Amino acid sequence: MIIDAHQHFWQLARGDYDWLSPDYLPLYRDFLPADLQPMRDRHGIAGTILVQAAATEAETRFCFGLARETPWILGVTGWCDFEAD
Repeated sequence: MIIDAHQHFWQLARGDYDWLSPDYLPLYRDFLPADLQPMRDRHGIAGTILVQAAATEAETRFCFGLARETPWILGVTGWCDFEAD
């Protein structure tokens, strides 16, 4: 069984991705589970660990939502503010 231990999804309209600009074509577009599916099928990847693509709590919640909807997302590495009260 092959598990991809580090992959990202993003949705530009969310606005969390300061690092992602039109200068980074072809990355400058939404990339969601349906976009990864053909590559998973082609390479026999059974599941993935989704890693946040922005350092915000909203991004971590977005990742957890995708994991709830997508059975092959086996885990989430999210962001949290360790200095928050």
